[in-house]
Amino acid sequence: MKTMKKVSLLLAALLVVSVLGGCGSFDASGYIKALLDNSYKGDSAAFVEQKVGDEEQAKELYDLGIDTEMNSLISGVNISEELRGEFKTVLQDVYKSVKYTVGEATKQEDDSYVVEVKYQKMKVFAAAMEKFQEGQQAYTDEISEQVQNGGESPSEDEINEQVYTILKDAIKDALANAEYEDETSTTVRVELQDKVYSPNQEDVEALEYALFDLEEASNIGQ
Repeated sequence: MKTMKKVSLLLAALLVVSVLGGCGSFDASGYIKALLDNSYKGDSAAFVEQKVGDEEQAKELYDLGIDTEMNSLISGVNISEELRGEFKTVLQDVYKSVKYTVGEATKQEDDSYVVEVKYQKMKVFAAAMEKFQEGQQAYTDEISEQVQNGGESPSEDEINEQVYTILKDAIKDALANAEYEDETSTTVRVELQDKVYSPNQEDVEALEYALFDLEEASNIGQ
């Protein structure tokens, strides 16, 4: 299996939505909410209201983020379209389950903003990894016993299909029983460069790590 790489949904957004002009009034808090809601929840309401883009652009951006995450998991692996679709649905459900509240924006002397984001870290991938490893070991033992008894070993495609089904089901089960840590907060800087506002990339990455136990996700397949 491939290692699940941490790919921020919002980083893909920066190329598209950081074209907001620096002139006139700018709602930095609304801007960050628009990015978060569209990237994680698939909710384009704030995205359209803040004039970041239209509904079609919002959907394209959301799909790009999910597809990027999918590719980090199963790129180059031959699995059925049915399983691929099920996997995508599970990932969408995971991202829709994050808990955050976008607070006030504080304008800085250089005309940038600092936006507070309150959140509760969702603990889902640690439990998913544990369940996945158990399922993968049970499947390995099953194949070994089958071969020892004179049976044929499954093909690579059959193994991939079963292993990724185990992974998909492990994440789905962990999500159904996900726990959340106590609420805390972080900040995201919205910087102004050449009359263009965009969120600080390091802050965006830190926020995604704060929302999920992604350190566990990075161990998938290792």
